[in-house]
Amino acid sequence: MKKLFVLTSSGLLLAMVMTVCPVIGYCAEGFESTLAKSKQSGDDAMKISLKAVFHLDLDQEERLILALTNIKNLFKEIPPQQCEISVVANGKAVNLLTKGRVSDHAKTIEELHTSGVHFKMCNNALTAHQIRKEDLIDVYEIVPAGILEIVNLQQKGFAYIKP
Repeated sequence: MKKLFVLTSSGLLLAMVMTVCPVIGYCAEGFESTLAKSKQSGDDAMKISLKAVFHLDLDQEERLILALTNIKNLFKEIPPQQCEISVVANGKAVNLLTKGRVSDHAKTIEELHTSGVHFKMCNNALTAHQIRKEDLIDVYEIVPAGILEIVNLQQKGFAYIKP
């Protein structure tokens, strides 16, 4: 009997018992022992290379808060230097992330950015909502198309998370 750990969209790390396939069980056991060894030894040089993309497309502050909280919780379990995390905003979410609207969360966004999190804004959505680069905080990267960025990241092995 093996355990598989799954990160849920609410930031919880769940353990699932696996008995179906020995190969998958072996992989799950390997992840568990690698994470345990990393936490026990405090060896930040060990690369788990956890990759995740958080997708924001709605003008809903609670989704932004959930994404930021998920990332902070993830970093409590796995050091930021062992992760590649991107937050991609497109659609109406670009309105939420302007200087005037994001001020309550700007400090958290800047801290996460300093830890290596990439915050990416869709240029198509910015244009459609008439938002200029000057209306954004400095940590955002502007990408041509948010949806293309998400597809490219998923092809590179990033887990898709929709808070």
